[in-house]
Amino acid sequence: MTDLSSQTVRHRRVSAELKRMREAAGKNAYEVADAMGWNRTKVHRLERGEWKRLKEADVRNLASFYGVTDRKRVSALVAMARQASTRGWWARYSDVLGPGSYTSLEASASSLRFYSGMLIPGLLQTSSYAEAIFRDFGITDEAEVTRRLEARKARQKILDRDTPPKVHFVIDQAALNKVVGRPSAMAEQLLHLVEAGRRMKAEIQVLPDTVGSHPALAGHFAILDFPSEDEEPVVFIDNGSNSLFLEEPEEIASYTLIYDRLRDLALSAEDSYALIARIVNRLVE
Repeated sequence: MTDLSSQTVRHRRVSAELKRMREAAGKNAYEVADAMGWNRTKVHRLERGEWKRLKEADVRNLASFYGVTDRKRVSALVAMARQASTRGWWARYSDVLGPGSYTSLEASASSLRFYSGMLIPGLLQTSSYAEAIFRDFGITDEAEVTRRLEARKARQKILDRDTPPKVHFVIDQAALNKVVGRPSAMAEQLLHLVEAGRRMKAEIQVLPDTVGSHPALAGHFAILDFPSEDEEPVVFIDNGSNSLFLEEPEEIASYTLIYDRLRDLALSAEDSYALIARIVNRLVE
């Protein structure tokens, strides 16, 4: 389990791979620094992820010095370092998103699987629903509310790409029953879920109240997969006060089993839309 601070997941992955390569070559940091003509602290900083931009030449020179001849492995590391250094749309909203560690991964994922227990997931939130949440969280500054709504809309654009990621949601009925904001705004939010599903922007299944206890009662999570076979999946958990990224194979396998179980327990898409429609009818009566 990894606690994310200012470094992105890709920063840490690149740095960890560089350290593995050095150790496999039997070199210490001082030998590497002397060979590269660097300050002796640079290798330690690179391996701790304390860098903003890592030059392609540096990655290739290190790989050569370590005797790594697998061109595919080196090219994948170069690509990951480049992605870690790229400033995406989230950089414009660092005042409300922080370093954008999760959003940078979400933007490059090939598939996303979400479980949400008490809230509609961010990618599917309407502006009215999102604003009500922000205000209920105690955000009263109008400029900050506006910035957060702008960031939310920018994030949601991945669903409108020509080649969007494959997105699947399991949403607990508790999130549908909880009226956030005005009843009319909540009805609009629920209809938005149906529209997103009908238009094939996302596959949505509702976990009904009749299921009772299930393996994800502890909270919501997301599983992210990536197009490159060299980039392993990531599980993201946000408990409100801090964010965690799980990267170990056994952690990924555990959450994948949980998610598959949730899908089996949830209603089909069509039955989910029917349930949502009944809840909307109750709200507008």
